[in-house]
Amino acid sequence: MQGVNVLIAKYLGDDQPGWVECNLTDAQGRAWRFVEKLPIVTRDSLNASSALPQPGVIACEIVSNSVDVAGHAIAEIDTTRPWGVESTEGVTRFVVRAEQLMNFEGAA
Repeated sequence: MQGVNVLIAKYLGDDQPGWVECNLTDAQGRAWRFVEKLPIVTRDSLNASSALPQPGVIACEIVSNSVDVAGHAIAEIDTTRPWGVESTEGVTRFVVRAEQLMNFEGAA
């Protein structure tokens, strides 16, 4: 499974299974915000007293790979599958730097 690295910035609440705010900065430097269930973005047991920020991962599919005008490897990703994750603006497709991506077995 592919994932994109995010930063868990805030712990939002203990409603099961716990909710967090995550940030993703795309290849153009735009910051995107996500509000998501804790187990979707990390295996760590975070709570209101946890030290933040902490790293997290959002599962995604790679739509395409390319190189930007500066010669950096980039990828268009879609966070719809496997878990239906979208930004607070309802966006699910992002262009990110290739080094922001990773293979992982899933946070949950």
